[in-house]
Amino acid sequence: MKALWLVPLFALTMFGADVSGKWSGSIEVADPSTGDKINTPVKVVFDQKDSMVSGKIGRTEDDQTEDIHNGKLDGNKLTFDVQPPEATSAMKFQLVLVAADRIEGEMKGAVDVGNVSGKVTLQKDK
Repeated sequence: MKALWLVPLFALTMFGADVSGKWSGSIEVADPSTGDKINTPVKVVFDQKDSMVSGKIGRTEDDQTEDIHNGKLDGNKLTFDVQPPEATSAMKFQLVLVAADRIEGEMKGAVDVGNVSGKVTLQKDK
């Protein structure tokens, strides 16, 4: 019975989540032309104002990053779009804040050789 007070506290913590800051991780996709798994290290900077999220995302080894568009944090669900030059449509990210310092989910989009989807894993930098 004493543990019941933890339920609203946990819900409030997740509802009041702030993803602002630097994150790093990877996006693993299957190459649409060969099916080979490609694991790309990425870096992300999120800037959150209320439920709106903006920022930049790119490969760890690149200086160039792409703008995040239509970013929104709804509870623990983070969604946003990115339009890299090599993509034929926006890459759509549907992620979940699984802990205060960990985000997981998927990315879907298209490049000139076909549709791509991938697993996204991000860890907040210290």
